[in-house]
Amino acid sequence: MAKERVTVCLPRCAPGDLPRAIGAAMAPYDYNRDAGPGVPDVETWWDYWRIDGRGCEFPVVPGHEDDPRLIRGSETLSGEPRNVPPSLCDGGPRALLDLERPRAQAAAEVRRAFEAWQAFASGYPPARAVSDFWARHIADPEGYPQTQVLEDFRTQPVITALLDNPELEDLVGDDPVARFGDDLDTLVREAADDALPTNAWLTLDGRWLTIAGTERRRYFNEYLDALPADAYVVRVLYHG
Repeated sequence: MAKERVTVCLPRCAPGDLPRAIGAAMAPYDYNRDAGPGVPDVETWWDYWRIDGRGCEFPVVPGHEDDPRLIRGSETLSGEPRNVPPSLCDGGPRALLDLERPRAQAAAEVRRAFEAWQAFASGYPPARAVSDFWARHIADPEGYPQTQVLEDFRTQPVITALLDNPELEDLVGDDPVARFGDDLDTLVREAADDALPTNAWLTLDGRWLTIAGTERRRYFNEYLDALPADAYVVRVLYHG
């Protein structure tokens, strides 16, 4: 059993009614639900939950930090106290959530990493991604053993130099050849699309959708942007 997050979307309601509204929206996906006659057969995901966006809180639109409609869970799933700063929240009306800030930050970070890698790598012969070496091993496991895979990858001049530059490696990762294989525009778009999604989201019409792959992450972002301004969007941590 693991702890995961779902982003729950709800119609406008009074803040005091939000826990009840979330519970009603999530009820069809409860492991312990009463699946009697006439109850739709759906995949169940959770056995208990709590409002908790720790690590993936939403930034609040500046100037609205004290809006009473914003939601900040007071406890973790295990009952430990939380103290969410005014600039962040676990949810609220879509119009009060600064959805663009995390996207812009993610896009800027990947752009900076891409440009740093391009500048660094330009002084060395082109390198190959580690996946190329693993493919060679899979094709000929006896003639090209696993021990040779990392050896050949790491002894490429630019990778050797990268391993001697831990600050740059922290920025670009241990296989920047693969990470930055796409053009910059694609990388920026994907980084922005990846900034907000959680493991799943629960739509206004009650669909529980897991988020995996580029298209689903993009759909998640488009869905949030198209929500009514007063619709609630809330981070919920569940045990499932």
